Formats: sequence, C-alpha cells, structure tokens
Amino acid sequence: MIATVTLNPAIDKGLTVPRFEIGKTNRGETTRADAGGKGINVAQALRQLGAEVRALGFLAGSNGRFILESLRTSGIPADFVNVPGETRVNLKIHDPIGRTETEINEAGFQVLPAHLEALKQNIAQHAPDAQVMIFSGSLPPGAPAEIYAELMAIAARGGAKCVLDTGGAALRLGLRAKPLLLKPNRAEAEELLEWRLRTRGELAAAARQLLALGAEEAVISLGAEGAVGAAQHDLLFAHPPAVTPRSSVGAGDAMVAALAYGYVNELSFRDSFRLAIAASAAAVTLEGSKMADLALIQSLLPQVEIEVG
Repeated sequence: MIATVTLNPAIDKGLTVPRFEIGKTNRGETTRADAGGKGINVAQALRQLGAEVRALGFLAGSNGRFILESLRTSGIPADFVNVPGETRVNLKIHDPIGRTETEINEAGFQVLPAHLEALKQNIAQHAPDAQVMIFSGSLPPGAPAEIYAELMAIAARGGAKCVLDTGGAALRLGLRAKPLLLKPNRAEAEELLEWRLRTRGELAAAARQLLALGAEEAVISLGAEGAVGAAQHDLLFAHPPAVTPRSSVGAGDAMVAALAYGYVNELSFRDSFRLAIAASAAAVTLEGSKMADLALIQSLLPQVEIEVG
C-alpha cells in the first residue's frame, strides 16, 4: 500500500477569462472544480495506475467534505485529521487569447499543536501498512518548517519508505529524514542549492548533490523540458513526448505517483523514471487536475526519450 499525506489540501478551481487584465473587471467561466492539493493529486494518480492507496493529512469545512466525497467516489480510502476552519481554494485563470495562466492560491486553514500531534499519531498508525508514504505540498499556517522531517521519521520507524515533494525550508529540513526520493522542480532545487540550473552540467551536478544531501533517489522536474533523475548508479535526462497541453495542474504529482508505483512494483529506477515522464505528459493533456489512466500513459511510453548523463 502507498499512503499520501496532504497537509494543505485545496479545491482546484479553473476559470477561463479571455483577454484577462489585471486591475480591470474581468468576466469568465468556471471550467471545473477538483479535489486538489499535491498529495490528493498523487493519490488520484496512483488510483488510476491501479495501486492500492490511502489518503491522509488535514481537512476542514465544507470544502474538506467535497474532497472526501471525491476520494470516496474514486475508491480511495481516507483517514484525515479534521481541523477548524475551511479548506482553501486555489484558482487558476486561463486566458486562451493571451495564452497565459495565472494562479491565485489561498494560504489554508490554521493548525495548532494539538492537530499536529493527532497527525503524528495517525502517521504512526498507518506507517506499518505502507510500503511508501508520500509527503507533498505546502504547509498550512501554524505548521513548523520541520514538520515533514518529523513525520517522515515517524513513518520510517514504522517501516515505510518516504517520498518528499515540497519546497523552501520544509524541503531543506526534510532532507534530515533521508527520504527514498526527493522530487523538487527546478525553482525549488535552485532555492535549496543556491545556484542557477541552466545547463545540462548544472542540472547533473544538482541531481548528484541531492543524493549527497541524503536522498536515495532524486528527480528534478523541468516542465515541458522533461526531468533529470539520479540514483546510486544512474544519471538520466528525459525528454517528454510532444503533446497538446490542456492543464499543467498535477503534472508533477503524476510524476511522483509513477515513481512510487515503480518502486513498489520493483521496477528499475530507469523504468520508473520513464513511466514518470509519460505519466506527467499524459496528465497535461487532460483538463484541471484530472489524472491519466494507465492505458494513456502506456501509449506515450515509447515516445519518452532517455539519455544517460
């Protein structure tokens, strides 16, 4: 079983606004609203891959109940810690005329020490049943930057391997727990390492440095350019298939899901990496944060180009 942990879930709402202008009155049309937050997206992607998955974390209010119902409909068991307040809404404004996407993300509900303690107990309870536990996304107000490191240490004591996909101080401190896999994007890796990642050589050095900092495997996602991945005996560059994008929401989460899926199914790092690139490419062809099924992902696998670094 794979468990996902989402501390700051959201409703991902898409809004189409032709000729969107800052500082003006704009009229748009809501295209869709999805249960979201990085860990929720990962859980949905894993379910599409056919993996056994359980969703954990925090939820609040009516938006939280919407997310629970969405997970139930998808056949994903959930065991969240309920907190006061309301689960946030993340708004993505798409301008088809100007060809722009603007994101407005709320901060999220406030969590207190008692809520964090309840979550630690929840993680300890589920870790023995989880081969992999995935910690994804931003932290809600009130959560300390070291919380991912603390939760991963608890999960590891229960026997679970840990995956971390976050940024900023939570990423830097999370490395203390020596996760199985680290999956920052380019900007997050640049902030962590404090150098620019523009060239192939700089990306290769960055991926190796993430291993030196404690990760067993590392993948730096590069958007439409693909990704660079590193493991003990591998340094790989991936170029994704050419697809027609509809939404970038959840592309990185599909990548994380595929990497975890590959691990529990005993795929090589190279095969897991190829699957992750195909899963990410498939996700961007769908609206909102909808995740691709295994058939669509497999249809793109032959088009993924892998180069050895």
